[in-house]
Amino acid sequence: MDCTEYMELFLKDHHNMRKSDAKLCYQYKCALGGPIVYEKDDDKLLSLYMGKKPVKEEMCKEEIQLQEEIEKMQPIWKAEIEKSFTELADVIEELHPVEFNSEFWSIYGGAYGDVLEDVAFLFCREDLIPETTKIRRLDFEEKGYYEIIFDNLWENLTHQLSLYPAIYLAVPYLVMLLEKKKREGKADWEFKIISVLGDILATDIIACGGGQQGELPEQVWESYQKSVKRLQKMTKEYLVRNKEALKNKGIYFAIGILSILADPEAAYEMLIGSFEQLIVECPNCEYYDDSMEIDGIEDEKLLSEIIEPAEAVTGNWDWQDFSDTYVWFSHLAQIVDEKEAWKVKYYYGTYTCPECGSKGVLIEWMKEADRKGY
Repeated sequence: MDCTEYMELFLKDHHNMRKSDAKLCYQYKCALGGPIVYEKDDDKLLSLYMGKKPVKEEMCKEEIQLQEEIEKMQPIWKAEIEKSFTELADVIEELHPVEFNSEFWSIYGGAYGDVLEDVAFLFCREDLIPETTKIRRLDFEEKGYYEIIFDNLWENLTHQLSLYPAIYLAVPYLVMLLEKKKREGKADWEFKIISVLGDILATDIIACGGGQQGELPEQVWESYQKSVKRLQKMTKEYLVRNKEALKNKGIYFAIGILSILADPEAAYEMLIGSFEQLIVECPNCEYYDDSMEIDGIEDEKLLSEIIEPAEAVTGNWDWQDFSDTYVWFSHLAQIVDEKEAWKVKYYYGTYTCPECGSKGVLIEWMKEADRKGY
């Protein structure tokens, strides 16, 4: 299909057009002399298609200055990023992340498109980061541009807890960044990076359309898998090294650790319900318990009438043995969020179906229901 045919497709049904097709239309528009000045995108493309000469927009003084500043900074940014990569040569050799000049970055996007620029800037010096706008507009906390870029990438990769193919390119670099911050002794950044990686891995599950290689190229998949393996090792080491500083880190941090080390599906169920709602369907009679979703997990007395909680095991973990997920997760939850930790024993408790009387571990039934739904 040539550019003219893409234009015809756009004019007929642009709302249902694939992103890749829309991008080609945009490239075709630019090749004819954009940017264009019209009120609607439809009019821009229609005018081009009808053979009208594009109207070039004159850049204002501020835009010219910005463009000059970008051109001046580009070699500096490149040098700083290459310096970081030189320092991380051993990690790059191990993980073989997809290089920045690969076409995969334009193919596998996040919620808001290409994530390459944000990933690259994370390896630049913080004082060199250009002015950046927050994607999370309701985040009113004062932050530097480096942290804003990190948060923007986080949002781009985990928006609405959906799976975005960009994660398979970005995770190796985030693991590299974790190593960089560890070597610099920045435990606060280790915490932030592990937190975002926990959210990301919670979406790489069957219920979200992930959990397998699928059509991903071998190079992308292998790099991702190696990165996850290294992340698991680094996360365990982080917990031991910082165990005295984990108090009050919040239940979502514990859920992120669960996602990384043991059970991303269980982590997803806890995250999607904000650690409050229990969305469950009986695998035997398909009874959907909407009361569990509505009433949630706030009222322990009401909950105990439906779920037999698992045995309390907090205090019985040595920080080394991760073989029993319920044991170490219960212990960690108690440390990071004492107020919310009581809910864990109900997630892993025995649920009885009010309709047919079948019994099963609640979190396993929740996971099974979502897999079935997908």
